[in-house]
Amino acid sequence: MTVTLTIDGRQATVPKGTLIVEAAKQVGIEIPVFCYHPKLEPVGMCRMCLVTVGTPLVNRATGQSQLDADGLPIIRWFPKPQTACTMSVSEGMVVITDSQEVAADRKAILEFLLTSHPLDCPVCDKGGECPLQDLTYRHGPGVSRFDYDSKHHSAKRYPLGDLIVLDRERCILCARCTRFQSEIAQDPVLAIENRGRDARIVSYSNPVFDSHYSGNTTDICPVGALTSRDFRFHARAWELTNIPSLCNHCGVGCNTVLSTRRGQIARIMPRQNETVNEVWICDKGRFGHHFNSSPYRLTMPLIRRDGELVEASWDDALQHVASRLTSIIEAHGSDSIGGIAGACLPNEDLYLFQKFLREVIGTHNVDHRVGLSATFEDDTVYAVGVGTGTDLGRVGRDTAFLVIGSDLDQEAPILYLRVAGAARHGATLITAGGRPTKLDKQSNHSLRYRYGTATHLLLGMIHVILEANLTGNETVPHRVNGLNELRANVADWAPERVAEITGVPPDEIRAAARAFGEAKNGIVLYGPEGLGWGNGTQGTSWEAGSPLRQAVANLVTLTGFIGRPNNGVIAVLPHANSRGAADLGVVPDRLPGYVPAERPGLNAQEMLGGGVRALLVAGADPLAGVTLADELEFLVVQELFLTQTAQQADVILPAAALAERDGTFTNLERWVQRFDPGLPVPGQARPDWTIIRQLAVLLGADWAYATVGGVLAEMAQAIPLYRGMSYEQLSQPVSLSRRMSHYIYAGMSFQAEMREGMQWPALAEDGSAKLELDWLDPPAPPAEGDGFTLVAPRVLYDGGTLLGQAEILGTRLVQPHIALSSADAAALGVLDGQGLQVSANGQSISLPARVDGLVPQGVVAIPRNLKGAPAESLLGEGRIFSRVKVVKG
Repeated sequence: MTVTLTIDGRQATVPKGTLIVEAAKQVGIEIPVFCYHPKLEPVGMCRMCLVTVGTPLVNRATGQSQLDADGLPIIRWFPKPQTACTMSVSEGMVVITDSQEVAADRKAILEFLLTSHPLDCPVCDKGGECPLQDLTYRHGPGVSRFDYDSKHHSAKRYPLGDLIVLDRERCILCARCTRFQSEIAQDPVLAIENRGRDARIVSYSNPVFDSHYSGNTTDICPVGALTSRDFRFHARAWELTNIPSLCNHCGVGCNTVLSTRRGQIARIMPRQNETVNEVWICDKGRFGHHFNSSPYRLTMPLIRRDGELVEASWDDALQHVASRLTSIIEAHGSDSIGGIAGACLPNEDLYLFQKFLREVIGTHNVDHRVGLSATFEDDTVYAVGVGTGTDLGRVGRDTAFLVIGSDLDQEAPILYLRVAGAARHGATLITAGGRPTKLDKQSNHSLRYRYGTATHLLLGMIHVILEANLTGNETVPHRVNGLNELRANVADWAPERVAEITGVPPDEIRAAARAFGEAKNGIVLYGPEGLGWGNGTQGTSWEAGSPLRQAVANLVTLTGFIGRPNNGVIAVLPHANSRGAADLGVVPDRLPGYVPAERPGLNAQEMLGGGVRALLVAGADPLAGVTLADELEFLVVQELFLTQTAQQADVILPAAALAERDGTFTNLERWVQRFDPGLPVPGQARPDWTIIRQLAVLLGADWAYATVGGVLAEMAQAIPLYRGMSYEQLSQPVSLSRRMSHYIYAGMSFQAEMREGMQWPALAEDGSAKLELDWLDPPAPPAEGDGFTLVAPRVLYDGGTLLGQAEILGTRLVQPHIALSSADAAALGVLDGQGLQVSANGQSISLPARVDGLVPQGVVAIPRNLKGAPAESLLGEGRIFSRVKVVKG
């Protein structure tokens, strides 16, 4: 329903409920604001948005507007100006934004704000992009009537947290920062203390400003009160060159801007993309860029001679690699060579990497599943991924979310913000996991299963949905095969039986299943902590993960939550391009586009275990904590740093980082997005795709790719999923209506003007495609016995190679430890910080204890990817759970 009103003589027709401040933007009129932010609840604190408002005088008897002598509605004006950020529009409303009364009020407000505000614009970090500065020039007084000697002084460099500095004299108490932390981040760690001129922003959390999203407060601060430690006093806004880029620290694919100066990144800012990250980024993405300027970057090719790595020219290094590969192929065949590429590499590099191995070398020995990628993979979204046009920021009461086996706040922070925001706007949220997570606070149903039984829980929910006939009538039975077989198999998995296995009460299973099945739209997000136990003692990624993936696919297919926007599956994969690695066939049993390989090759574990004579590694560290197999004769590594794998290499080829090159990533929701180079390449480093191309040419391939855009053009021709994609298409301007629907005010973020990307469609969006309801037996539940269940969750600030180079985040890096419940700590007689010895699979390590109220009794947690890889050493590559023995000592 829409209403029509008049603003400064311009007619506007907008949806009912629109705020005046937003309606004005639709007709090109900007009402000044300080406290208002379109992503936050309006509060009307600063009064800067005051406008004159009138509504038609209504005859109470007839309910019709009264007309004057000219036949026009008689307008009844409010006695005082109203706040445009809190008042909704109504039919026939008349708004005047530039009346004399309004102008006087704005002038007075600015004069009051400036009574004790420091006049330090020439040195303020916000200078040049400061709303207070701009609005003072536009609406403020030329001089102040207040005596300078009565100025109120406050702390100028107050450490609000380890990353954020507060200048209390600049703060205008708009409360954007406190409201962001409470409403958006769900971390209410900031507050306003005291009253009047003594009011100030404080943090009472321990550690102070304890949030993964603190840097966003510097973006939305309308003055220079909040600044980041690594940008403070480093550059002025007009000195910066701003380059559109993407974050490479997780799979969300947040749009960013590299603000560079003199060949260095001065700061990372969010770039608005409403379908991906809205206007937010996490602190890891904001402050984790310092690896680009690390003095430890590799800048020259290195060849091992007489046991030592020595510098060499590119020609010598590449010729050496080509010669050795040729001799190994001649002696042992093509399948004696393999390749492992990291899922942080761009699409073009991954495509050429697998093409090089398959077409130039002649082997399917290619994989990306090492490290974090070894724990979890996904192919369900090819068929039942969320529909194109999905926008998590706009879903509401008609949508249900099921988040299972994933801690979004740690694994994909901005995805957490968007799901939590949907719940705040009325969406039904069901969380299921082996331990509590932050998202549980927003959930309507929170299911706590025993680790390794998530698949059983899903089967119980499917049983209820079939029993209650909550299937999607438009999808079932017209578009699916195997419904009767699935019904027969699920009949044995009633909630009562599932409750005995999972520990989740049957009533809770039924309630969650009904809440999900009765929704109009449904989205499932699942992660590695939902995997099964494999052979009964270990939680593995591929074999144990298959029943979980199939159960997830069956659930959304049965309910009809497929093939349309805001419906389907999102797999919470670990890396920036994990989705692209799966799309492009960087696995031994699938070609690009999820086409099965006729002759599967060796997976990463088989290659590392001695299955190949020569190994090519690009952007991965598979030998971290692993001994080089005796069978491996030749190791080539393309890398940024001298990783543990690179230290064992025969040839090291220095690679360019994301900020130094262009390319594309595919994010968790299948958005293919482009990024541009913003920094010069250090030394003689080269993009990975050019290194692969040059090797292919030396081995006789006719590869004439001149640009990375040329590689994408071939991908668009060869892979149906990527059809129609090009660098030009990925850089298309965002439509005016799209920009205006989510207008972001100056000084908050880089606005959406272009580059929203392109999303490839899932198979279910093809109305003629038949979908299979296959059945896979759930993994055996964990055996009862002595000891503890060890789980290895992922944490945001882990010991990854890139993050370890960001000194500013040093205090946030998680150190190796073992977390356990207070009850278990008491039973073991151990206090926080004391040593515990953990034993499993013939391995034993000692770690300090950390008593954690979020860890269930009988479970111990050692995060993955920490320094020294303690979890991996106990579990082995690609494993999530194990039974372990824990003793004090």
